[in-house]
Amino acid sequence: MDAGLGLPKRFFITLMSLLALTMVLWLIIGNKADQLIIICLSLLFAFSAIHGALLIRMGKLEFYKNALNAIWNIYTACAFIYGLYIMINYSATGLKNPEDIVKMAMTETFIILPVIIFLGVICIVRAGYSVAETFKSQIIQSRKKRAEYQQSTTAE
Repeated sequence: MDAGLGLPKRFFITLMSLLALTMVLWLIIGNKADQLIIICLSLLFAFSAIHGALLIRMGKLEFYKNALNAIWNIYTACAFIYGLYIMINYSATGLKNPEDIVKMAMTETFIILPVIIFLGVICIVRAGYSVAETFKSQIIQSRKKRAEYQQSTTAE
């Protein structure tokens, strides 16, 4: 069940359970495009969880997790500041809807869509890393059991 990766069985059971829940959504949704998106996001989630577990075993998860968190924090800070700007600007001028933003989102999709996709990928990868981090102590213990990680005691 560990697919030759030497990871704890609980990790794979949890991962398969989460993927089963997404498949329930896949069965409920009738639109083929939405089903394709669910499959792609589920695969990204599974690969990022396994990648996170392997990074934990190598002791390198913190760097990647911090890099993703930095990207996410920068984008959320920009969104927050922009949201405040919109709120203050439109409340001061008395406008009710930010029509310019809606027009830009509809006409300039080549700018908006890559940002949305990029942030969506970061969210899914962060979720996968979080699932892997839940099993951090068990993954580290499984590392100690694997022969390829044992250090040689003989001098070369």
